[in-house]
Amino acid sequence: MTRLLIVEDDPYVQRMYRRMFSFQNFLVTTASDGVSGLECINNDKPDLVLLDIMLPDMNGLEVLAKIKNNPNTKEIPVLMLTNVGDEKIMEEAKKLGADCYMIKADFSPDQVIDKINQYVKNFENAKKDKDDKVVDEIGN
Repeated sequence: MTRLLIVEDDPYVQRMYRRMFSFQNFLVTTASDGVSGLECINNDKPDLVLLDIMLPDMNGLEVLAKIKNNPNTKEIPVLMLTNVGDEKIMEEAKKLGADCYMIKADFSPDQVIDKINQYVKNFENAKKDKDDKVVDEIGN
């Protein structure tokens, strides 16, 4: 079961995605701000993070930078889901290591679920390929 952390300050959006991803067999944890999001990431090491930009206390870019600069969490895929469509912020998120940047208004909740499922499948395949390569190297 894929462990997903949703860092989102809007309680309605948080509940909606929690419910939808739970129905998709994700184990969902939520955080309402950047500080508690980082605590969850450091303590629980989710398989995937869905991160908003506009958060109280610490914005999503700051959270992303801390995730990607920490050797213990840098491999966790982070997908930005936000209403911020500013090109500079999108570029900054990409530079910091975001795996995907989705603007909420451009995607229905079902499309977000489909996109996340695609990423999970790709991440699992990449991890399997990496694990297979290690096994092959050990076997040789």
